[in-house]
Amino acid sequence: MPANCSIAIDDTVHFHPRGHQGEQEEVVVPRTNTTIVHLSHKWTYDLSMEQFLRRLPKVELHVHLDGSFDPSLLLSHLKQSGQYDCLPTETFCPWDQSTLAVRSSVLACKTETEFRSLCTCRGKRSLGSMLECFTIFIPIVRGNLDLIERLAYDFVKRQAKQNIIYTEVRYSPHLLAKGGDIGGNGDGGGTEKVDPIPVVDAVTKGLRRGEKDFGIIVNQILCCIAWRPDWADDVVQLAHDRKKDSPCAVVGVDIAAGEEHFDKDGFPHLHEPHFEAFQRAKELGLNITIHAGEVGGSDFVCRAVNEYGATRIGHGYQIAQDPHVMEEMRRKNVHFEVCPTSSDETGGWTYDSIDGRDWKKHPAIHMLRYGLNVGLNSDDPAVFDTSLTWQYRIAVGKMGLTKKCILRMLEYSIHSAFLDEEGKAMLRTRIKDYLEDEMNHD
Repeated sequence: MPANCSIAIDDTVHFHPRGHQGEQEEVVVPRTNTTIVHLSHKWTYDLSMEQFLRRLPKVELHVHLDGSFDPSLLLSHLKQSGQYDCLPTETFCPWDQSTLAVRSSVLACKTETEFRSLCTCRGKRSLGSMLECFTIFIPIVRGNLDLIERLAYDFVKRQAKQNIIYTEVRYSPHLLAKGGDIGGNGDGGGTEKVDPIPVVDAVTKGLRRGEKDFGIIVNQILCCIAWRPDWADDVVQLAHDRKKDSPCAVVGVDIAAGEEHFDKDGFPHLHEPHFEAFQRAKELGLNITIHAGEVGGSDFVCRAVNEYGATRIGHGYQIAQDPHVMEEMRRKNVHFEVCPTSSDETGGWTYDSIDGRDWKKHPAIHMLRYGLNVGLNSDDPAVFDTSLTWQYRIAVGKMGLTKKCILRMLEYSIHSAFLDEEGKAMLRTRIKDYLEDEMNHD
């Protein structure tokens, strides 16, 4: 593993913190060492760093397929098909025991902007609010295999546009299948048998077409859903069945949409099926990454690693407040899939609302200083209206990470990818070639 990276502001970056990051792409201007490019009139940013971050070959290990669905494509499909009856009248939200009006909310949208606002979550600092966005747009996709394939292909296209050369994209095949309601019958079960196999087939087909057309590598991670323990065994078996189905093989499993399943006393009906499924996942030799320590405590990170068998953690911000857990994770070389924008929008990154947000105090900074294995990711780029490139911009322009540290985090991601050594060597060569070309142009 590479040595620890230093945390210091890069001399070429100047940032004026005012309000939201305003994550909108700007036009590329010609290479020069003196031109300043303005990002949404809130940052001033040295052009050489901007071009470096755009062109850098990247690796992303934590990105949700359904969290990447372009709202404009979803709305276009809905209008063209006219199938508004695919939208339920309301959906049960098990995380807060509420019901959410879906069909009336979508029908009330007069413009694409209004629909997009239903599908995105900014400024709410709530995991529950983020999950509500999914209950709005997932019914448009659910069970529509042609649309799912198209969206998977579009995902690869947008990853390639950011120079992301390797991606592990995750999703719940059950949630996208006919009858796959996250709320179920309210007690962790469902009223309808869900067949996830056609969904995996459709996603795989779209990803493979994208790989061929755009020249990048994409593998899959299948997610259990915390609130649907009845799906857990299926996910593990399906991941085992598809782990050698290359290209675009299933390379691991996850549990997403909440951490309540770790609470064996408070939520035994969620805990036991997931725990047992992941014991089987370990027996089958599956790679395991689990959402933990995002809004749950650092003890959930320990359970994910020590009881569920995770070698990677999705998020994990809460351990930054617990040096003993950080030391254990450093010793075990657990990889943390950090998602800066997501951490702010879900409330996973806690800070004093009076003092405000200071990115230089982000948990990732503490984790890196402690020598932890940390990589950058976008999580749900469409839902948070962001991209992986923006996470790199935030890391440099707001957190104050140096180029050297960015490259080491990229190496951490390559080292921790669920990919064979030959594949990892290829990724390193691509990055090495890019860096050598950059030096020749300087």
